[in-house]
Amino acid sequence: MPIKLETRSVGEALVKSLRERILTEDIPAGHPVTEAAVASDYQVARQTAKAAIEHLVTEGLLQRTAHRTARVPILSIDQVRDLYFARRFIESRAYDLLARQLRLSDPVLDAHKAFHEAAAGADLVSVVEADVRLHTELVHTLGSPHLSRAHQLVINEMRLCLAQVQSHHLLDPAVIDREHDGILAAIREGDHGRAAHLGDEHLEHAEQRLLDHLRARER
Repeated sequence: MPIKLETRSVGEALVKSLRERILTEDIPAGHPVTEAAVASDYQVARQTAKAAIEHLVTEGLLQRTAHRTARVPILSIDQVRDLYFARRFIESRAYDLLARQLRLSDPVLDAHKAFHEAAAGADLVSVVEADVRLHTELVHTLGSPHLSRAHQLVINEMRLCLAQVQSHHLLDPAVIDREHDGILAAIREGDHGRAAHLGDEHLEHAEQRLLDHLRARER
């Protein structure tokens, strides 16, 4: 039976549907996602399926080596550690600088509100996307296109990490929301040391819980 899409452009609806299925593990880690299968399942053109797959490759939700089928990445302990290391390196320094400059943009505040609402609803995909949006806007506030692109690369690949944390109930969204509150309060007050420290702690909490989960799964 064809999978129905929401009313929006077919390409956008297809990306949204595939993203949700990957994040909720309806399409599990290691599973191949081919143009032929997507075109058949959703009754769309092969070119539309190809564009959607490539979009999700850029988001880090699919991986494709040269001339090979795209697959949902399998998270390894080393990959998770490196992703959190890179994200912590960028974000904590960003919070330090934002606090020194007393800068909280309207898009950051809007994204923070959106996460608060998503956390209250506890929908996995909404929580993940709102979390990505908030941290993206914080880094973007610094006004460095190069830094924003570097951060986007890292946080896109982290979507699967964030989804794993939520799908296995490793960290309550309400706790994450309170940690966001603390980071933004420190930036607003100009306390750059606390802003960076809270940024580190925020990521360390999620990283440790995810690593513990992955280690337990390997036993």
